[in-house]
Order: sequence, then C-alpha cells, then structure tokens
Amino acid sequence: MNVDIELFQWLNRQTDLNSSQIDLVDGFVFMLRKIKQHGSIRMVGNKELHARFWRSHDRAFGYHLMKKKGRQQRAHLYQFYCEIAFGEALIKADGHIVTLTEAGEAYLQQSKDKQLDLLFSYIW
Repeated sequence: MNVDIELFQWLNRQTDLNSSQIDLVDGFVFMLRKIKQHGSIRMVGNKELHARFWRSHDRAFGYHLMKKKGRQQRAHLYQFYCEIAFGEALIKADGHIVTLTEAGEAYLQQSKDKQLDLLFSYIW
C-alpha cells in the first residue's frame, strides 16, 4: 500500500508531544466502533464510506478534513483507515453496505499498543 506524504505531514501537525493520546489509533478504533454501533454504514463507491460518516468523525476529533458539501474529497487519513480495515478484513462490504467482521471485533478487544502496531505495519 502506498501512503501519501500528505498524511505524514498532517499527522505530524496533530502530534502533541506532551500528550499520551494517539490520534491515529483512536480515530481508527472510533471508526470501527461506530460501524459496530450502527450495525452497517452506507458506502458510496468502491471501499468508500459515505461522507456523512466522515463528517461526524471530523466533528468528534475536530479535524475538519472534509470539504464543504458539493466539493468533498476523501481525506488521506480516512482513505488510509479504509484500506487497512478492508485489507485486514476488519470490515466487509456487501453491496453498498459495510459491516464489522469477527476479525474487527477481535481487533477492538486488543490492547492499544497492538492496535497501533497494526497501523504502523502499514506505514513502515
């Protein structure tokens, strides 16, 4: 998988060296938990979750990555999340719906360090 350099630049700007919070894994886990909570999320393309899903993610984390309605572009971070989730079979698509898999449930039960290790394995 190719990771766009803009994602690294953005992540560096988000890093708070005085904080133990790790936004990268927190956002990914948030995505999976939200899919689990709702049971299914609508897709609008090939492995692309509906923009409304990401706008709520933006609000929860204060990222403001989604453009105004009508000019939206998928943010690199959200693209990265989807590629990993589908690649690891943590979520699956059935038509225009995405759901959490058993592997996704298992991932949510792992420690934060193990969760982060998986994400880093796609970067490094």
